Formats: sequence, C-alpha cells, structure tokens
Amino acid sequence: MLRKRRPSPKLFSDFNTLQFASVMGIVVFVVLLVFMTIPVYEYHNSVDLPHAKHAVAMPGALREDVMLVNVTRDGKVYFASDQIASVNDLSEKIRNRLKDHSVERKVYINADMRARWGGVKQVLAAVHSAGILRVAFLVSRRSA
Repeated sequence: MLRKRRPSPKLFSDFNTLQFASVMGIVVFVVLLVFMTIPVYEYHNSVDLPHAKHAVAMPGALREDVMLVNVTRDGKVYFASDQIASVNDLSEKIRNRLKDHSVERKVYINADMRARWGGVKQVLAAVHSAGILRVAFLVSRRSA
C-alpha cells in the first residue's frame, strides 16, 4: 500500500502594487498632516551665537513665555519677535511684560558674535533699568 505522493504546492509570490500604493499614500498623507500642524516659530532676526567651552544648559530659555532679547550684528534689537525702535522702548516693554506675575523675572540675551559691545551694553542697561537683575547671555557650546 503505497501512498500516492501529492505534488507539493508551488510557491505563490505576487506583489500587489495597488495595495502598496494605497498604503503608501495614506502614510504620506498622515506625515504631511502632522508636519503641517506643528507650529513653526520663525524669527527673522537670527544671530550667530558666540562659542564658549564651558557653556551651562539653560532649559528656561526654551519656554514659550520667556523674555528674549536679540541683538543682531547690524545693531537692531528685537524683543521676542518685535523690533525695538529705541532702547528706551525696550525697558518699557519689559515692564509691561512683568505685569504678568507668571513670567520669569529673567531676561535672556542673544547677542550676535559680531555685534558691537556698545549696543549690547545699552540693551543691558535698559534691562537693568526695567528692574531685572537676572540676565543670561545665550551662547553655543564649542566642540572639543
């Protein structure tokens, strides 16, 4: 009684491009949807930060309600994203911002590495005249 041997089934390999294209279309749509809803904070007042070997991490500078002053290389001063016409206006804007008691009483200064010290010194004096004693200069960490 010999059994009849059945032929082994042949491997079936077929790539269905329609299903692959529909799945990839959905993935692309979801990725685009995610990236379109992420808020982009563009400040047109970018500065080249000076480099320091022993920079200290300041996670408070990443908060949304931070008081950030930018000094560009051509001497323009920005408070958050608003350009300041004169340094006296800067101290007034800081005083107005301090009326909100939840704001940290510290100012972070982004000074361009090629900015003149005279402009940075005026900004520092305006910050002190607004009643802020805690000032931090932001720098980038120099790689070894």
